Amino acid sequence: MAVKTAAGQASDDFDFRKAEARSLPKELNLRELGYVPFRLEYLFSEYPVPCALYVPVLVQGEELPNFVKVLDPGQLFSEDWRLRLLDEQITVLYAEEGDLEAIDEYFKEVVEAALEDSWLGMQDQAAMLRAYGAFLAEGIFEDPHHPDTFEAAAWWADATARFLFQKSPGAAVLYRLFSKNYQAYLHSVQVSLLVMAVCRAMAWRNQDVRDAGVAALYHDMGKAWVDPRILHKPGSLTREEFAHIRRHPLQAHEHLKKMGWMNANQLEGVLSHHESMDGTGYPHGLKGTDIHPYARVIHVVDCFDAITTDRPYRLRTSPYRALKLMQNEMRLSFDHHILYKFIQFLGS
Repeated sequence: MAVKTAAGQASDDFDFRKAEARSLPKELNLRELGYVPFRLEYLFSEYPVPCALYVPVLVQGEELPNFVKVLDPGQLFSEDWRLRLLDEQITVLYAEEGDLEAIDEYFKEVVEAALEDSWLGMQDQAAMLRAYGAFLAEGIFEDPHHPDTFEAAAWWADATARFLFQKSPGAAVLYRLFSKNYQAYLHSVQVSLLVMAVCRAMAWRNQDVRDAGVAALYHDMGKAWVDPRILHKPGSLTREEFAHIRRHPLQAHEHLKKMGWMNANQLEGVLSHHESMDGTGYPHGLKGTDIHPYARVIHVVDCFDAITTDRPYRLRTSPYRALKLMQNEMRLSFDHHILYKFIQFLGS
């Protein structure tokens, strides 16, 4: 296989099969080396690969990985290729950062083709939208300053809203795609998809469905500045650690307002998604209708997804038990109408 080294130099004599590879250290940031993650699930059969895709291999005695090219730009991806990569336990590939525009165009072409294909089932269409959203959400946490990601997120939300309005998928279509293992970027796209679906079920205007979806995709952006050791701590947080995490809505709001990407409604959705109807939330202790409607919807969905996914400090609970908990022990925290509509949608 052709190889590109971390320094960007080609190396034809590197034998991948004979390499004594070892695990990459967690502190190694491949983005700093000019590479971004591109997960195997983002590749779809019979669609051309958007750009050269690599696997990082850290050879014994070397500090930086070599990047082994496994897929060429333009070649048709197949399920045979997927199985070959999975046989090698490869689930994440890497693209050069300079290819982000090509990747974005790839996703847009895939999604547009999927939405226009009358023979393609709703589940496959939803899977393609979810994949693009996950890629964007991962980029939000990896590089919160990138303006192109926000423009792409707005396009994605528009495409998702079109899908929801045209197809009216039931909750099972979306929920079947959801991961039960918490990762910040997956949580963000899952919350965003459900927020838009519930807003659609409540007969919100198309524009509000889209705007609330973008706010939901960015709602936890502030955690990009939270110490990962706190985010992934398996035990109880100290008072200082919890106070640190509680700053994330303010940090996201401050950053997004400074960037000028979002409108006032979206900014409120991000800032207030941890506010509770009874005034016990944060960061400002708002009550009732003082909380923006976007934030009230995000709060309900955010809580549900958090309870139904495995976290470092506790295992997930079932959707049924999560809803019972939200209806009984947590009911004062939520807008009753939105919670009712959310439960009604999940029952669809």
